[in-house]
Amino acid sequence: MTDDTDELLEPYAYDQPEYAGAFETFLTHTDQKIKAIGWLTDFVGGLRSRSLFVDAGAGEGSTTAALAKFFDRTIAIEPNSALRVELARCCPDAEIVEAPIAEARIVSPADFVLCSHVLYYIPQTNWTDILERLTSWLGKDGVALVLLANRDADAMALPRRFFGRQFDLAAAAQEFKTRHAEWEIVMHTLNCEVVVDDLESACTLTRFFLSDYPDWGRTVTRRRVEEYVRSHFTDPRGYRLSCDQDVLLLRRH
Repeated sequence: MTDDTDELLEPYAYDQPEYAGAFETFLTHTDQKIKAIGWLTDFVGGLRSRSLFVDAGAGEGSTTAALAKFFDRTIAIEPNSALRVELARCCPDAEIVEAPIAEARIVSPADFVLCSHVLYYIPQTNWTDILERLTSWLGKDGVALVLLANRDADAMALPRRFFGRQFDLAAAAQEFKTRHAEWEIVMHTLNCEVVVDDLESACTLTRFFLSDYPDWGRTVTRRRVEEYVRSHFTDPRGYRLSCDQDVLLLRRH
């Protein structure tokens, strides 16, 4: 009889209820989005002009909605049809573009371009090209911000431990700087965490963080996930994962 703890796990499919449930568990127990929106709100308040905001990869629209109220006009880019339904509800006045970032056409010069936690879904070899795409939409005094989990955070250690995958936003930023010396590049890090009080939720979050990577293979079993969670995430409050996020700022000198 097979020990069910050796069960091979499948990634949560992006358009299925299990993914949405895991994402909701994350949002309910983390300070990541609150800290990001707080930081972004303060930043947007200091912009010289707030005519056009472009959210590249707007998702379900919660961050878009929090920032859109500061701008005269908002364009939200979101190729995922399931997410666009909620995006349209959350941001009824935004212009929604259904194309991927690499194919989206933005004609008017933007004052602010945001790309928040999107690069996971784009091959890392294309990241510098994406940075060029985002900055090409900016007006003379415009600013682009890219948010991504910090490479040393627990959430980013998972693909490294399970799949041997390393993600580093700094490398793409350096390549962009090599190509475009006239641009100022600054990196900020926001310290964030997710805390749950039971093993099942911690395992759900681990599986959720791993589900974004295409090379899942046959390395993720229930036993391996539980052992990893117990040995790495046990905390006096239950189970804690760091999910620090980097904010990459790009603007012309």
